[in-house]
Amino acid sequence: MTLAAEGGTNDIFLLPNSTFVVCLLIFVVMLWIFNRFIVPPLAKAMQEREEMLKKQAEDRAQAAKRLEQAKERYESSLAEARAESTRIKDEARAEAEKIRQQLRAETDEEIARIRAEGLAQLEEQRAAAVGSLRSEIGGLSTDLAGRILGTPIAADGARKSTIESYLAELASADSGKQSVGGTS
Repeated sequence: MTLAAEGGTNDIFLLPNSTFVVCLLIFVVMLWIFNRFIVPPLAKAMQEREEMLKKQAEDRAQAAKRLEQAKERYESSLAEARAESTRIKDEARAEAEKIRQQLRAETDEEIARIRAEGLAQLEEQRAAAVGSLRSEIGGLSTDLAGRILGTPIAADGARKSTIESYLAELASADSGKQSVGGTS
């Protein structure tokens, strides 16, 4: 003020009323308040967020790794299941073939048994028929001879043996024809 009264000019334009010092002081106080109360919680929040992002990235990497391992286990389990399925199918086919062969063998044995029983029955019936025919033929031949001669012929032992030998010759001739013909 004295300079103004003397007619001089004030060269310091920043300090006309000491506003610069007051502004500077307010600025420093504001910086201190920001540094003390605002910046640390913000820095802490940003650090926590950064840590959370890192943790999420690690979790994603672990999840991807676990997914890959699970996929590998699934693939190996699927391959084992397919191999087991193939093995079971092969065993079932082998068992079915074994059962089929066993049933075929049993059927062949049953057929052979039935055929043998049938042949035995046929042989018994044939023997019975031959015996029946021999007795009937012997009686009929003596009756026929008696009619031809006009006198009844008694079937004594000698005549009976003659008839039996004749029937035996017929039977042997008949069996010879069957063996030559190949039928029985």
